[in-house]
Amino acid sequence: MISITSTDFLRKTAGTIVFISIIGFVSWNHAENHKVKTTNTPSDFQWEYATPESRGMSSKKLDSMRNVLAEKGTKKLLIIKNDKIVYEWFSPGWEDSVKKHSTASLAKAVVSGMSLLAALDDGYIHPDEPACNFIPSWKKDEIKSKITIRQLATHTSGIEDAEASEKEKAEMERKKLDRHFGIPGWKGQFWRKEPDPFSLARDSAQVIFTPGTKYVYSNPGIAMLTYAVTSSLKGSKYEDIRTYLKERIYEPIGIEEKDYTIGYGKTYELDGLKLVPGWGGGNFTAKAIAKIGLLMLHKGNWQGGQIIDSLNVKKVTSYAGTAMPATSCEEKIPNSDTRTKNNPQPATTAGWYSNFDGVWGSVPRDAFVGGGAGNQHLMVIPSLNMVIVRMGNNLYDESKGEGFWLGAEKYLFNPIMDAIEEPPYPESGLSAELPKK
Repeated sequence: MISITSTDFLRKTAGTIVFISIIGFVSWNHAENHKVKTTNTPSDFQWEYATPESRGMSSKKLDSMRNVLAEKGTKKLLIIKNDKIVYEWFSPGWEDSVKKHSTASLAKAVVSGMSLLAALDDGYIHPDEPACNFIPSWKKDEIKSKITIRQLATHTSGIEDAEASEKEKAEMERKKLDRHFGIPGWKGQFWRKEPDPFSLARDSAQVIFTPGTKYVYSNPGIAMLTYAVTSSLKGSKYEDIRTYLKERIYEPIGIEEKDYTIGYGKTYELDGLKLVPGWGGGNFTAKAIAKIGLLMLHKGNWQGGQIIDSLNVKKVTSYAGTAMPATSCEEKIPNSDTRTKNNPQPATTAGWYSNFDGVWGSVPRDAFVGGGAGNQHLMVIPSLNMVIVRMGNNLYDESKGEGFWLGAEKYLFNPIMDAIEEPPYPESGLSAELPKK
């Protein structure tokens, strides 16, 4: 017979209580900090509308902004506040029901960026592991073997871009050649896709600085990100990112195939992989883009179903200490990649741009943005519960010295912020009377 004294009983009971309390705290704390992914992914979704005034915004100011945007070639404009469309405008013939619009490099957020997020969420890939884990030919390269997935996603890998030098641009303008297809050498081949852009990005693009030390925009870098993500899908049921995005992200949030195309409509086979371009080549409706924005705004949750773990959404939209844009001219860094008064170049995250350091002074610092040539933009501002989509022609005027990001800030971001006339929180029902003197 085993005898247990009252002291032993209390000691063991207390230990059990402490253990249960710790487990309970950890579980509770874990649940409080993020929502675990569920299998419930409803896609039945209907847009709802509200007046700007009902959401604390000025119709008059938004109309004034729209007039300027229309003059600057805007084709599609959506502003969503508190999950309702408060402003919607399409240039005649550009209604979503009629025509999709090119994303240009906005695809780096909604195509390559979202495929990276899904692969991260599914455990196929980690942002800080070497890219050579998925790109075998880089393993024996002294420099490329050090490039990480995050560096590819944030344009800090050192891989040069497929853009013309200033001298080449002048010669191409003289000969009236296309700004991409007319570039000599491998860079022109990248855009012409001869023989395919992925082998050129893998083998021909040089590393022009130590990976992780500088920011230089790189289309071939994003090509290799897409290569790595596709390689990470080996052994899964997904053969390429087109299928992966459709089944994992787009269909669950109600984006139908008629609402988009990606990858220039092409698939390239290389190294046993089916590779779909993710740096450009997309065409989307504004509302399809907006749905991606809403999913990100709600931290991966869609109508009660957790499609992406909220912690992973935070990982790809938060600044993680990567190299910032240069603030003065440096060798091998294009002027368009430099942060200046005329081009407030933001920091990068894994697929997005971040206002974490307030480079756009009137915009909340939690805002993150996707952007492409012609000022195609998707902006998400969690603190304002707001999603903004703009598609069309360039907003900036080079003749006035305006850069790409100044055009976005001056004609889109700032006017929308100025149109907010009430605080982004509900009015209090409390009142107080000051004592009479």
